[in-house]
Amino acid sequence: MEIEILQDKKRSLYVYKNNKLLFYSKVKSNWTNRITEIYNHDDVLLLEVKYKMTLIKSYYKILFQNELVKEDIVEITDTRIIFDSNKRLYTKQDYFIAIYGNYSYYFEEKRVSQLKQKNWLSNPKIFLSINDENLEFLNLVIFHILAIEAGYSYD
Repeated sequence: MEIEILQDKKRSLYVYKNNKLLFYSKVKSNWTNRITEIYNHDDVLLLEVKYKMTLIKSYYKILFQNELVKEDIVEITDTRIIFDSNKRLYTKQDYFIAIYGNYSYYFEEKRVSQLKQKNWLSNPKIFLSINDENLEFLNLVIFHILAIEAGYSYD
């Protein structure tokens, strides 16, 4: 399955499958904080995540999680999402030197999806590939991408 994620001028991300909107994000930010709100196609707020950056560390805090999110998301970092108490999806760069920010998601050492970015376009795009046997992780992967990628400018 192929998923396309587009960025608009406000640095929000829109997730499409076969040209149908699945999810989107809205971003509020200043130079040290960013709050990302993630909505479904019916404009229902599903997840709200705060990103804070200090000189030493950056972290994500889940401010709100709708009961419609079937997995209980416990923690989000730049490289992983922990859900249902202790299960985790984590990322690994696809190449030793990752020029374009391409990476894959893994669950228990098994690759579940692959992400490819095209940041040099006027409207940056992200392409997500996931096999049918891993569809149970699709929403978690999308939530992680929206939480960590929304709000960045590639200009």
